[in-house]
Amino acid sequence: MAFLDILNIPGLLGTDLHSFKRANIYDKIDLGLAGVVGIIGVVVLILNGFSTPITCVPTSCESSNTNPNCALDWTYQSGLCKGEVQSFPDASFHYLLVIFALLLVGLLTVPIYWGSNASKELFDNFYYIWAKLKNGDEECKDVEWKRRMHFVLDQLKSGNSLTTRYALYHGVALVLDLVALVVVGLFTLNFTDLGLDPLGLASTSGGKCASDGFTCAIPNRDLFKWFGVLTCFVLLVKAVINLKCLLFSLGLPGLFGRNFLIYADNLKDNSDKSIYNIQTNPIMVLLQTLLVVLKLIFIAPIQWLLAFCRFYARKHDSPKEIIKRLSATNIRAEQKETKKVEKEAKALETAVNGDDAALKNGDAAAKNGDAKKEKPKEKEEKKPKEAEEKKEEKKEEPKSTPLVARPAQNWSDLFFIIDILSYNIDQCDLILFMTKINPVPGLENKKVSVDISYLDTATTTMVVSHTDAGVIEGLLDTELATEGGLQIVGWLEGPTGIMWSQKTQDNPKNLAFAVSLGSTYELVSAVYGRGRMLARLQNFTFQCPQDTKKQIKKYGNNVPLSAFISQSLFQKFSSEGVTA
Repeated sequence: MAFLDILNIPGLLGTDLHSFKRANIYDKIDLGLAGVVGIIGVVVLILNGFSTPITCVPTSCESSNTNPNCALDWTYQSGLCKGEVQSFPDASFHYLLVIFALLLVGLLTVPIYWGSNASKELFDNFYYIWAKLKNGDEECKDVEWKRRMHFVLDQLKSGNSLTTRYALYHGVALVLDLVALVVVGLFTLNFTDLGLDPLGLASTSGGKCASDGFTCAIPNRDLFKWFGVLTCFVLLVKAVINLKCLLFSLGLPGLFGRNFLIYADNLKDNSDKSIYNIQTNPIMVLLQTLLVVLKLIFIAPIQWLLAFCRFYARKHDSPKEIIKRLSATNIRAEQKETKKVEKEAKALETAVNGDDAALKNGDAAAKNGDAKKEKPKEKEEKKPKEAEEKKEEKKEEPKSTPLVARPAQNWSDLFFIIDILSYNIDQCDLILFMTKINPVPGLENKKVSVDISYLDTATTTMVVSHTDAGVIEGLLDTELATEGGLQIVGWLEGPTGIMWSQKTQDNPKNLAFAVSLGSTYELVSAVYGRGRMLARLQNFTFQCPQDTKKQIKKYGNNVPLSAFISQSLFQKFSSEGVTA
């Protein structure tokens, strides 16, 4: 059921730990607003009843209530005047609200997107990979498991089933919302005193019946008016939300919640080639979407009809035709081989004929004596033959097979799932997930930069800087730009215990520590974002020099970490050599 998919009742109860919360905040609001329309329809039906009440009294009671006829019960006459006085909106507004509520809620039960096993299966496949890589299972190191993972990811990259179903569902919902908004709005105008009646739904009797002998009133018109205004507001908000969800499925990078498409476009492999083919031009995206929609409306039905006719007429390839097509690919190769064989046979015949003629004419001695002179002639004769053969081979060389251009992946199921999950999962986790399924270095590759890190000898402060992690660090900094970007958190473990770091003004990612000369320290650090640890970095051990006079003369007050690390390693190796 679609309700279970959106509400995720098993997830709320804690019994379903193997599925994502597929519904984002907008889908939940859409469900809630559909329920509000249903509640409004039920409340109006209960307050009004199945039949709209009407009260009629003699016309003379309008000017004076002292007439004895005003005290009589005119229920029967009111029933007779109901058809003459009531307008169509007066008699059917409460039914209209109930009908639209049933349509809006009933749409959720249609397995277009919600409640579809195909949609749920794609999410489950993605979750299987996500959970394994997130938890770092040992199974992920298996080569065969990685192959299966890439097969599943390739299916998600090439398919667009989720985008199509999501767009179809919210497109139908948007049309239904707009129709309900227009109809309810026109009915509501009939209940106001503005005198607006575009469709002429108001009653022409003016509240009079029985030859103007009775004056009738509908006590629930104010009730209809205010509930109609409330319903119009709810439908307007619902239409805006469905429009936003429909624009989400267009795949416009950076717009309407498709931020991850921008990040995916920046991912590059080790050869500096884009891993994904993302169309970033919004005009081209809209044009491609329009072409797909037009093809689906006008061309796809014709293709389906032709396919049905071919199937019904049994006009399909027979096994003989298939065999012929397969053997036709070797024709060109066979022709080349036959031509080569013919050339070799001709060369042998000419050589044999030349030898026979030489023997008959008694020129054998001259032939043996002048072999050196004839060799260059033979070479000269071979050269034009080889040139002709090369030309023929060039002519016979087949053209390169044309390849189909990679289609844009703006509408792929993979990025649809990731952008949907970005409403419930931190975007940083999704970006780091891309480093596990693509050949992109992650944050774990950050190391202490011994060339940039330095010791301030004036204050004996060690400033530690780390290397850049590449494109992933840039994407995370972009995502966390409004929250201070990535942060490096760490401390030094030394002779006096744990020493906590301080931030530097020039670079917030640098760590500053007050150290003691001649002591050995171990740096423990990690990368944080939004107050959460994103990656744990490798520990780094170094020893501060006892005397820094030589380094100060060479480097100044800021001595790079590489200077005394190399010195400490030299002392370590030299001491080991002495003890040995």
